[in-house]
Parts: sequence; structure tokens; C-alpha cells
Amino acid sequence: MTWNRLTDRGNAAQHVRWDIVPFTLGRGLDLGCGQYKPFKHFIGIDSNKDATLFGIPATSADMIVPTCEKLDLFSDGSMDFIFSSHLLEHIEDHRAALAEWWRIIKVGGYLVLYLPHKDHYPNIGKGGNPDHKHDFVNDDIIDAMRGVGGWDLLRNEERSGGDEYSFFQVFRKRDDLKQIYSLPVRPKKSAAVVRYGGIGDMLQAASVLPGLKAQGHHVTVYTTELGREILKHDPHIDAFYIQGTDQVPNEELGSFFEHEAKKYDRWVNLCESVEGSLLALPGRAMYSWPHEARHKLLNANYAAVTHDLAQVPHKFAARFYASPGERAWAQAERAKIKGRVICWSLSGSSVHKAWPWTDTIIARLMVKQPDTHVVLMGDALCQMLEEGWTNEPRVHCRSGMWTVRQSLAFVEQADMVIGPETGLLNAVGMLPMPKIVMLSHSSRENLTKHWNNTVALEPQGVSCFPCHKMHYGWAGCQKNEESSAAHCQHNISADQVWQILERKLKVAA
Repeated sequence: MTWNRLTDRGNAAQHVRWDIVPFTLGRGLDLGCGQYKPFKHFIGIDSNKDATLFGIPATSADMIVPTCEKLDLFSDGSMDFIFSSHLLEHIEDHRAALAEWWRIIKVGGYLVLYLPHKDHYPNIGKGGNPDHKHDFVNDDIIDAMRGVGGWDLLRNEERSGGDEYSFFQVFRKRDDLKQIYSLPVRPKKSAAVVRYGGIGDMLQAASVLPGLKAQGHHVTVYTTELGREILKHDPHIDAFYIQGTDQVPNEELGSFFEHEAKKYDRWVNLCESVEGSLLALPGRAMYSWPHEARHKLLNANYAAVTHDLAQVPHKFAARFYASPGERAWAQAERAKIKGRVICWSLSGSSVHKAWPWTDTIIARLMVKQPDTHVVLMGDALCQMLEEGWTNEPRVHCRSGMWTVRQSLAFVEQADMVIGPETGLLNAVGMLPMPKIVMLSHSSRENLTKHWNNTVALEPQGVSCFPCHKMHYGWAGCQKNEESSAAHCQHNISADQVWQILERKLKVAA
């Protein structure tokens, strides 16, 4: 596509908006933002010169500066990224400007440029923008960047299709003087798996990855920083595509997914594959469906549906992969405990995912099983559920003390795992140690049908179970006044759990 006056409308940055997502996380600048910032977290900087020249004020700017050639108000290495679209060609000393921008970017951060291409845009004095000072091609910028320090060139694309007449470049800042061209090579067969969510969500999604690899795909996982943290050592993942939480507005995710799906041979979008499809979200129509109808329609197995969406066989393989160092740490921690270890996951992500009779079972264990230790696990908020046990030497209070990955590594060393529907239980669902799960919003069919050596307890006499609802508070969830727990958890009695626990311990012994 060659520029003409009919196509030179709107903001050029819109053409690369979806392409810059993984390079614009955190805190960064949009230099020459004009009337449009690609994402709301960008700090918009503009001189507002176009208001005088063309009557186009910089309405998206957070700061008006005399020029973007000198940005003294920003310290060295203070920004995760700088994005600039169709600005550098307006600056007389573009080399000095690039050096200044590079100064502000931290090591590991990105300089993202989108510029009119000399071969597709009118050269100076030939009908283009009269304020242009330069006519660029890709190599001109690469040559100018040789004087700023070390970098990896991650993108170097001529964009002349449709209504584009530009080129797109991404430089990642190194802490040395090396300049490396690391441009992506399209694999022969590629798949992308998209999943945002918590520990359990990511581990359930990971079940499809071995199947995709077995089919010969290069696998990229689209997720958040939390998702990467959980899955970063999974051997079936070739690359991550990281997004900030809500970086792409929810109402625009459809457009983003449509754009990204074109890059892959198989696009496996598992967003809302469980929540929103098999678990009703507040505000959705099915949240208020009759209970019987919701159960009938949503009582499908999460893992099976996930595998069907990925078009891989039902060989369920959800698990956590610890690094060698994490496994060694977990083994060392386990070795400190002389006796049998029960890991108890205290609560899940929602308020109703807490079983109220934990203390009763722990007390019985302390009396009747003198060789058994209990490791209590959860986030910092779960510390209140550990109260009363801090002075018992066989009860190890670890909530909020370990990282997510440390907790997931340690639970693999347990002799038994107990808890409600949580990420920790999802992590070991396919492992051989015995497990007891107190179900809340999910049925056995939904969650534990394919788990190994697992007893899943469904509450009896609770008309709303399984509710197939996501709860982010007590609205829509019935609380028992005696225990202040959800009815589904209250009605799984301590005696039920104790009978199963004793039987499992005897078998293990």
C-alpha cells in the first residue's frame, strides 16, 4: 500500500495497537500521542504542535512538553517502555532523540517505533506532511541505534498492506554492548493457548499442552504474569505472550483475539472455558437460571471440555512443574519433618471456599495419630485460620510464608492432601498420593472425575449444591449462621472427613 490523501486519516498507532501489547507492560511513555493513546496506562507526552499546524490538539496527552528531543523530567532507567508512532521523522536530530529515549528505558525494557516508510509515503517536498524532517527506511533507524548501546532487535517489519504505509520496530535494552537480531521465525506448525486466571485455572489449561506438543505444534501461551509464574517451567511451552491484567479492555478482547488468531495454525482460547461457560458469573443471565436447569446444562467435566476445545485426546495431564532448585528446596523442607505429612489447603480464591471444621480434624490427628504432621497452607489472609495452632510442634503454619511456586512444589512431597476446591488440589489431582476434597460450587463430574486416588465429598441436604456459580462475596451464596461458612461447606461434617481420613491413613500405613 502506498500512501495517498484518502488513507492519511486517523491515528497511525491504531494499526499496531494489538502488536505492541507484549512490549508495553508496566510503566511507559507514548511520545507524540496526539489525540489517541493505544492503552490507558500509557503516559501520553506531546508538544501539541499539531494544534497550531493542522488544528489537531493533543487531547490524549498527560503532559505537554516543548519537544520530545529532551525529556529531563524523566530519570535514567525509569520506564519499562517507550512507544512512539509517526514522531521521529518530525525531529531534526533524530539520533540525539533516540539516545535520549534510550536513556529513560530500563534494562530489559522496550523501545517500540512505528514510522512512515520512505518507499510508501511521499518524500519530503512531494505532497506528504510538510513538517517531516526525514524520510526513513528500516535500516536508517538500525544504523542510528548503533550508537545508543546494546539491544536485541525483536521486530523489524515493513507494513505496507491495507491502509498502512509504515514500518514497525521493537528494540529490547541489554545491559551490555551487544546488538543482536533476534527476529521471530514462524514455526512449521504453531498453536496458541489463551488462559487468564488463578492457580487452578492455569493448571487445568496446562492439561492440553502435552497433547498439542504430541501433534507437533510449537506452543505459545497467552497469559498474565501470574499465569507465567505458575507455568514457567512446563516443558510443553515454547513461548509466553504476556499481557497486563486488563491491559486489553474486556470489551475489546474479541478484536484482539481475532487479530492474534491469524498468526497460528490452531488458536485455543480457553478464556471463560470454565467460568462463564460451566460456572455462572454474577451479572450473567445463567446466574439466575433455575437451579435444576443450570445443573443439567453446566454439569460437564472441566478437563474434558478443555481438551475438546483444544482438539486433543482426553489424556488428562494437569500438573505443576517445579524447577530442580524448587524440588530440592521442597525435599529439604519435607526432610525436616519426621513423620507423615498432610498438607491442608485452607481456602480457595472465594469466601465460600473454606471448610469450617478443620480445627476438629487437626485436634483428632494430634491425639490419635502421633506420627502425623499437618502443614497448613494458603495466602496471607489464611493466617487467621491458623490461629490456635502456632504453638503445636506437629502443626506447621505456612500460610503467607511461602511463594506460590514454593507451596506448589512442597505439596508434591506430601503423603496426603486435604482441602476445598483450590489451586493446590488442582496441582496434585493427577498425582498418586491420597486426596480429600470438600466440593463447593463444582460437582464430582465437574472437577474430580478423572483425578487419581481422590475422595470428593459432596454436601448432603443442601438444595443449592452444586450451584455452578462463581462467588466473589456472599451475594448469591447462602451462609450458615452457626459456622459462618457457606452451607455447602458447613454440611460436610467433621465425622465424614475423619472416617475417610482414617481409612486412607490405614491403607497408606
